[in-house]
Amino acid sequence: MKETDTIPRLQHVLPHMRDQLMALRQGATFEQARERYGKTVDRLAIQGVGRRTASRVGDRDAYWAPTAEVLLEAMRLGFVERTQVPSARRYLEAHRGRTYSLTPLGRQVADLAESDLAAFCDHLAAAIYEGHAYFRSLIGTLQESPIACPEVSEGEVEAASREGKGTSYWAAFVAEKLTQQTTSGIRTEVGTIKETIVSIVRRRFGVDTESRPTGKALTQVLNDAFAVAAVNAHGLSIGATDIDILKSWGSQLRVLDQSRYVTGFAGFNLIWLAADVEPGPPVLIRRRDLRHHELEIAKAIAETYKAQAELADTTLAAPYIPIYKVRADVAYRNRVTRALVDLVIERLSDGAIAEVPVEVRLHLGTTHQPASEPLYRRGGTRRYELTIHPKSN
Repeated sequence: MKETDTIPRLQHVLPHMRDQLMALRQGATFEQARERYGKTVDRLAIQGVGRRTASRVGDRDAYWAPTAEVLLEAMRLGFVERTQVPSARRYLEAHRGRTYSLTPLGRQVADLAESDLAAFCDHLAAAIYEGHAYFRSLIGTLQESPIACPEVSEGEVEAASREGKGTSYWAAFVAEKLTQQTTSGIRTEVGTIKETIVSIVRRRFGVDTESRPTGKALTQVLNDAFAVAAVNAHGLSIGATDIDILKSWGSQLRVLDQSRYVTGFAGFNLIWLAADVEPGPPVLIRRRDLRHHELEIAKAIAETYKAQAELADTTLAAPYIPIYKVRADVAYRNRVTRALVDLVIERLSDGAIAEVPVEVRLHLGTTHQPASEPLYRRGGTRRYELTIHPKSN
């Protein structure tokens, strides 16, 4: 892919876009938008899905840059009338009182943001698909196949370092992994992968570093480089930061998901599409939702639990299985999100799906929850393991 794109560095595009559009229905100044951005940050921090960091520029100017990014993105997507935003902090005073207004499309989408969050997500996903070449290309690739990104642990990196294994080793390692787990026709040349790794490591640490990076930092950079190599192998020229942002956007919009714990993909972070796309015009992106997929997911949960239970080292008839392991397999095999699988697990545990004659019991358990996997919560209480039993008469 030769297209270029500019992806705003917004990790939480959905909540910020939603809040800003609703606030702009009556028109708002840049200063009001900046204050709104701060309130959204506080709300996300309280909900545990974001964090509030101390501003280096003082409260009066805090969040001016991401506020400008949200407004520019809303203009790009056709939701806000085009006008100037501050391009640097020194221009902020000249823009505080500038008013921003919604377009007719923006007013329609803003109303959905308040009344129908699912429809708003669909409209936003379609707008981003049409407005960003990288997002469109990523979704198009995932329509053909998932993307398996090789990953290594800090221990593996340290062991390789002790054995004197450097960039050439990791390039060959990634090429072999991609060949094992991806479709035919992708590019897995060792030389190209080596160039990618060198470029990303040098960009992060420089050419002549006085001190060797920590094992943790080096592992993170190598995994970023491996992800870029995997995505590039599918013909997508997207960098590490943009990959992270696009995955974040897609996950928030419930159109894609990812996991490191899908059976058969050990050592990979697997990314898959969780929506149906009709290119249009106009493009339609429909997330696979509870209404249309509940029963097939419920059956898959029971089947997946049974398959994993048969492999468990226990004499229990219904062993305790980590929820995240069952959820990852079900989500990937059914091309839905892990969040949707959680909803179906909840409904099964409540006995709300009569067509699947099982009893799902949720337990605190002793499972160590991987940081990359979202916690399952039942009524606000964490649960880590489940057992599934035949439904008693």
